[in-house]
Amino acid sequence: MKIRIASFFAAVLLLGLASIPALRSSETGILDLESRNGTSGKFIRLSQGWTHYELSGRETGDLVVLVHGFSIPYFIWDGVQEALVSAGFRVLRFDLYGRGASDRPEVKYDLDLFDTQLEELVRELKIREPFHIMGLSMGGAITAKFVGKRPERIKKVVLIDPFSAKAEIFPLNVPGIGEYVAASYLIPSLPERQKGDFLDLSKIPTSWKEKYRQQMQFKGFGAAILSTLRSLLSLDPRPQYESLARAEKQVLLVWGRQDRTTPLETGSYVRELLKPTFLLVEESGHLPHIERPEIVIPAILDFL
Repeated sequence: MKIRIASFFAAVLLLGLASIPALRSSETGILDLESRNGTSGKFIRLSQGWTHYELSGRETGDLVVLVHGFSIPYFIWDGVQEALVSAGFRVLRFDLYGRGASDRPEVKYDLDLFDTQLEELVRELKIREPFHIMGLSMGGAITAKFVGKRPERIKKVVLIDPFSAKAEIFPLNVPGIGEYVAASYLIPSLPERQKGDFLDLSKIPTSWKEKYRQQMQFKGFGAAILSTLRSLLSLDPRPQYESLARAEKQVLLVWGRQDRTTPLETGSYVRELLKPTFLLVEESGHLPHIERPEIVIPAILDFL
């Protein structure tokens, strides 16, 4: 009898644990025309699905392409985009696959995927003249890869706290266990984890958490995040910056001194490789363009 009771409670426990991912998941919707209705910006069909983008500013202005980071879609660039447009630039920003209102294809989320997405986006929008490009965090590695492969397409490069050292993601790299941990704990915690990117929590835009959660309601978001961790962030990005260095472009490198997400110490080699114009932003975490815009945005405008 005791064995039966123990077996019963063990089964109940296992069932409860197995149900956690489904209970905590907010992915109830599918990205389609109806769900995208009312979304600002535009959509364009590329080889792996629809990409959400915005092209703004004066048509005759120099183009600046903005590449966001790991999980926050293109609204992370709001302040920079507004400043660039006001200064007379043309600005292109977009949501990487798996984020925002862009599709979540069932593919490997690696540098090649995002590099191809950007290349196709520029081609389909018929952008033929060389342009400036700016990459934030993980977008820094994407930017470095893109420029290294196509230096003739690029004028100047801006990197803000670029991803520079592979992440230790155990147990997320273990098949089965990784899916469970991601669905049960990592993905649901992501809106709160944004606090780790800031030194001063009062600088977090009030609408961020809700805007972030909007992308989490569509199927494929969690899978895209986990695949990115496994196929991109767990790999050494140094070869991308070496490729960028060989392109011999003018680079502005911006870094928050108190960045805990991509600490300057782990990325010091990026500065050594690129010989950039370097801006160290005091009293700032991972997103200095948001925490200290009065310093960072004028520096970007002066550089470009």
